Amino acid sequence: MKGLLVRIDDYVQNAGEAEKQLISRLQRNPESVLRKTIKEIAKETYTSPATIVRLCKKLGCKGYKDFQSTLAYEVALFRESRDIAFQKITQKDTVEDIIYKVTKKNIESLETTRKLLEPKTITSCVKLLETSRTVSLFGLGTSLLVARDLYLKLLRADVICNLCDDWHAQFLTARNLRAGDVAIVISYSGLTEEMLQCAKEAKANGAKVIAITRAVESKLAAEADYVLPVAATELIHRSGAMSSRISQLNVVDVLFTAYVNRNYEFCMNQFGRTHIQKDGGT
Repeated sequence: MKGLLVRIDDYVQNAGEAEKQLISRLQRNPESVLRKTIKEIAKETYTSPATIVRLCKKLGCKGYKDFQSTLAYEVALFRESRDIAFQKITQKDTVEDIIYKVTKKNIESLETTRKLLEPKTITSCVKLLETSRTVSLFGLGTSLLVARDLYLKLLRADVICNLCDDWHAQFLTARNLRAGDVAIVISYSGLTEEMLQCAKEAKANGAKVIAITRAVESKLAAEADYVLPVAATELIHRSGAMSSRISQLNVVDVLFTAYVNRNYEFCMNQFGRTHIQKDGGT
């Protein structure tokens, strides 16, 4: 399942007038409802408690309290991600400082990403890989490197997949997908226009879309059927992907390992068959 804030963004276009008052507030300041009773929120947004409960259920929550607890958890994680993102390397840092700061940020990014990943979503994505006609991978820049890592892993497990380095070829691939195919689209920002186009084309043709992207403010997440979120621990305008790349690779490793775990005997046999012997016997 997508994160709650992503589900809220998805639902906006289908919301009724009364619901839009609450959704608008949630989008502006989700933390503002965490310590409010349902009656207080209803009064402040000119809605009714019944409307709020119905909206909570439409968003996949059991009720208002479940909605609040889920929202509180996400807000805490996003605040944690933001704090990590604003950690800076300064000109005065020594090499020892750089070693410490870069390593610490990578560790914190991995830990926050772990908290964001939902086991049910991983399982659903694995089932898609098991039943897919083909798996197509999409990514540009550093995300292309992550896509290539997953591509090589899936080849070892005899999953029919493809990946093109050229964006035009990726776009053509997306247009050729159909029901029974799976598109895995990787973009840290979730704002890369080329990746959004690929996701839209794949989905329009009936393929299922899995997005590996940051958990907040990601347009790609809204286009996907399933989202495997990474912590938003880097600013969008950054000198180069570091902790985001590590987190994306970790998500790829989790997805692939979960696939192997569900298809253990077959994969172990495949790994033996597809191992390429190197000089020296290793």
